[in-house]
Amino acid sequence: MNPELRDNTWMRCGTSLLWDAEALNRVCPAEAVRSLREFLRLYELDWQEAGLKLIKGRTLVVAGLEAVMDTLHPDEAVEWLEQTVYPAILDFQEEVADGGGEAALILWLADGKRVFHQPAENTYHWHCSGAHRQQAIPLGRCIWNGAESSVRRIITLNAEKKAGWAGLFLQRIS
Repeated sequence: MNPELRDNTWMRCGTSLLWDAEALNRVCPAEAVRSLREFLRLYELDWQEAGLKLIKGRTLVVAGLEAVMDTLHPDEAVEWLEQTVYPAILDFQEEVADGGGEAALILWLADGKRVFHQPAENTYHWHCSGAHRQQAIPLGRCIWNGAESSVRRIITLNAEKKAGWAGLFLQRIS
């Protein structure tokens, strides 16, 4: 496993999954978070500057990924993530973030307890809910195209100065 990320790099570059509300509040107010639908629309419109509205000129926070994963059958969710979401993430990295170093894409997940690590394979998965709660989606493979060997855990301090796992960060999809 890669070293933990204990600074704010994830707020300025790369692609992150974030589930810590305190950490999110340090990035932006709730009204600045964009929907997944808006994110995909921006991708279709080639990231037009007028609609992009990056937070502090560097960060796009997107919510709604887990809602779609929970709505679809796990096999359909994997296909949708790989064929719809991954290309948008990769295009954001190339077209907006200039290769990953100039802007951050943060995908907000309301329930980080559903993300789990498979140490033997060094992969990250999403626990499904409802009728599919016995299944998991290979989240890292779907959104990072298997680049999980480079993923770092985001560690932040809460109000009581206790360290906690707030998310996952990948500098660049290769």
